[in-house]
Amino acid sequence: MGKQFQITSGALTVLVDNTIMELLPDSNFIKRLSTPPTHFLAEHGFSALIETEGGKILVDTGSTGIALQHNLKQLGLSFDAIDLIFLSHGHYDHTGGLPAATGRVIAHPDAFCERFLVPKQGISIDVTGSAPMAANHALECHKGPVTLAEGVMTTGEVERVHDWEELPIFKIRKDGAEEIDRIWDDQAVIINSRQGLVIVAGCSHAGIVNTIKHAIKITGLAKIYCVIGGFHLIGPGEAKIDRTIEELKRLDIQKIVPLHCTGFEGIKKLSTEMPDQFEYCTTGCRIEF
Repeated sequence: MGKQFQITSGALTVLVDNTIMELLPDSNFIKRLSTPPTHFLAEHGFSALIETEGGKILVDTGSTGIALQHNLKQLGLSFDAIDLIFLSHGHYDHTGGLPAATGRVIAHPDAFCERFLVPKQGISIDVTGSAPMAANHALECHKGPVTLAEGVMTTGEVERVHDWEELPIFKIRKDGAEEIDRIWDDQAVIINSRQGLVIVAGCSHAGIVNTIKHAIKITGLAKIYCVIGGFHLIGPGEAKIDRTIEELKRLDIQKIVPLHCTGFEGIKKLSTEMPDQFEYCTTGCRIEF
């Protein structure tokens, strides 16, 4: 697919992340937009705005819509300016802001099933996401890759090459039956920049290494400029931090930008083990490609 996947340029702004940090200087890679008097809001969850010549793409919506709406306003934007919304998967911290948004929505068919986090026996936490409303959203469901704009596409369902990356701590309810959830709706966005691929991951339930390798396979392009988003190395995922870092080093990625569900231990270790690639990023940060 490499020959058909056109190169684009643009920017990505982190609209929602678990954390925010102001008054830090910009780096050569990251511009920090949240600074007095333009204060962004953080909340548990993830959302990013991709802007290219082909349009404005909203990836996920955070948990509540409160931070998303406020932070879009800080950019001088409203939902009317968004060309489409792509949902990386169907958990509430990625779809919770959907009722506040309007427009075209692209997601996997499983994204709107009932979902549960089951970290140990006897504990079940409802993490079901918000569903689109016919009056406000034009929904499209796809299992395979979808072109979102020139030079921007989704991964579709991610091939699970490394089974050690998956965590059997979620369940899904379909047609009244509950089963282990392998979270097949987990997808990422791929941007083909002149510096190489930019991969935007929501939570990487399929595994961040699996996601990157799948992106390489379906595009035919092996040069990775940046991987940004949630790597799901928090909680039970901490057991796979070292192995994940080993694999990431082999992939020769120029910039690593862990957010959201990567967790404190994962972010800390990535910063020390991959200092030349690591970039500290929070809500309100912007990168150009």
